[in-house]
Amino acid sequence: MSISHIIFDCDGVLVNSEPLSARADSELFAQFGVRMDETEFRRHFMGRTFEAMVEELTATRGAAFPENIVALKNQKLTELYRSELQLVRGVRDALETIKGLGLSMSVASNSPRELVKLALQVTGLLPFFRDQITTYEDVPNGKPEPDIYLLAAKRSGSTAEDCLAVEDSITGVKAAVDAGCWTLGFTGTHDEGHAHGLKLRELGAEALFSKMMDLPALVATFVHEG
Repeated sequence: MSISHIIFDCDGVLVNSEPLSARADSELFAQFGVRMDETEFRRHFMGRTFEAMVEELTATRGAAFPENIVALKNQKLTELYRSELQLVRGVRDALETIKGLGLSMSVASNSPRELVKLALQVTGLLPFFRDQITTYEDVPNGKPEPDIYLLAAKRSGSTAEDCLAVEDSITGVKAAVDAGCWTLGFTGTHDEGHAHGLKLRELGAEALFSKMMDLPALVATFVHEG
């Protein structure tokens, strides 16, 4: 087994955007009578598309949202990204080292393409990936379905079986594993890292790590095995 391409989730893996997204969700939905704190939003909806969140809250809480609810969320998050978004600690050095292994890299995300691109721009990571960004907007079904990973692999010129995915969420790991990717579970940005990691392992993650400094060594084992 030897991989030729590595596919990164964005939120919670490359950038520490989950707290900002949860804050935006909590503030926005409160305007329409749905009150959940940021921790609840992260626990219930981590890794899922915003549209899926709206659908569930409409069905389970009878909430009525305006047609432009997605645009309102994206506007809030754009403002937060520009003012507060931070890299996941150690990710730049990890990407530099992985680049030295000769692997191509891309991003596969359940967030809108423009937000992903903005996140990579404001944190200085875009040169590592250029335009190699695949999102739920490009496929019939977002994560946890495997569509995003299958397309990302195809765009890289590889099969999913030749790709290594780096994910932090249950939905993301399920999508990557079901696509056939080798998958690593990152727990460093999760509130309950150990317990969350056990769930990721149950879903098929090959290994877990909580510090980005440990990622290059893990990646290297997939490059040289086989």
